[in-house]
Amino acid sequence: MSKQRLVFVDVDTQFDFMDPKGSLYVPGAIDIVPNLQKLTEYAKSRGILVVASVDAHRSTDPEFVKFPPHCIAGTEGQKKIPATEIEPAYTIDAEISDFSLPEMGSVVLEKTVFSLFGNKNAEQVFKRLSPDKLVVFGVATDYCVKAAAIGLAERGYDVALVTDAVSSVTQEGGVAALDEMQKAGVEMVKTLDVLSW
Repeated sequence: MSKQRLVFVDVDTQFDFMDPKGSLYVPGAIDIVPNLQKLTEYAKSRGILVVASVDAHRSTDPEFVKFPPHCIAGTEGQKKIPATEIEPAYTIDAEISDFSLPEMGSVVLEKTVFSLFGNKNAEQVFKRLSPDKLVVFGVATDYCVKAAAIGLAERGYDVALVTDAVSSVTQEGGVAALDEMQKAGVEMVKTLDVLSW
């Protein structure tokens, strides 16, 4: 595995989702922070690039009809938690049309919908990176994580989901999402598996 080009995909590990005081806390998210930190430290130590998706909502976004306001751009709730912060961080919003990619650190894709492909630059980011394997983790399993993992698998990438580094909004939704991802060809792994690659 060490000869392969690994890229980590960190899905929405932001204060509003990850901290019990956040406005749209994902149940159990606080419990996966140690594994998220291990994966992040591993990426830093091995020079593995991390592509992180983050919600960057406007206060009027349509999503707030269904969900409480969360991760509004520029607020404390929108920030990534310290355990998954990687510098340098190169932020790509949906409006940027020309960008370069760093060799290491992190690329942050801002979005306003579940799928990281809601950022029109996401396709180009992954094409340019040309990874051998994508390692996905974060929140929530039954929403944005599922959208990211299946979206990547559908585009022909080799995708692994770190099952002990994700958390779901509901237990039933999480189980169904894992099943759906497996059927889409996503490999199920644990944090320790990844740390041995």
